[in-house]
Amino acid sequence: MQLLCVTESNAKVRELENMIQQLQAPHTSGRATTGSTYIRWGRTTCPSGTGARVVYDGYAGGSWFDHSGGGSNHLCLPRDPDLVNIEGGTRSYMYGAEYETHDTDHRFVRLHDEKVPCVVCFTPNTNVVMIPAKSTCHADWVLEYNGFLMSDQYLHRRTDYVCMDSEAVGHNETQGNLNGAVFYFVEAKCGALPCGPYIDGYELTCAVCSLPPVTTYNTP
Repeated sequence: MQLLCVTESNAKVRELENMIQQLQAPHTSGRATTGSTYIRWGRTTCPSGTGARVVYDGYAGGSWFDHSGGGSNHLCLPRDPDLVNIEGGTRSYMYGAEYETHDTDHRFVRLHDEKVPCVVCFTPNTNVVMIPAKSTCHADWVLEYNGFLMSDQYLHRRTDYVCMDSEAVGHNETQGNLNGAVFYFVEAKCGALPCGPYIDGYELTCAVCSLPPVTTYNTP
């Protein structure tokens, strides 16, 4: 009788363990149910080899570069917006974004005045973080993509910093120097920021990293 009770208890424990693993499983019917999203600036596809997939792609947008008001962050605007027309009142405005990379000796010079695409990616990994001044990730983290830290220039209004893909492209749906929201390289200025390891006047890189989920194994 005692052996039977122990056997039943062990079976119940295994049943509960299996239920917990099913609840924690990251996939249901082949689709990820947990993970993170991030914006890949300067591209319209998600990185290959990381498990990321496209949620939607579109156009980088933000406030006009020298307006004192409006939003301070950049947005990835979809290609298929749902809009309404409301009459009257004062407005904030949303503009498309351009690369401002003229007079540089970097390959991004070819992107000057090109319009900036973007894509929202879903990864089954978690805890996505953008690390400024790094082009690699720390141990056990996955590199989603790397590139250059970019923002508006120092004499304009303040905006957020974004990680522009190292292989950024432009979209040719609109042409010309239209301004709007603009992206410049960001360089280090020594002072409160220590020279060594930073170098005054050097541009800052960036890396977007994600943390893979913990893998659990069934024990006999």
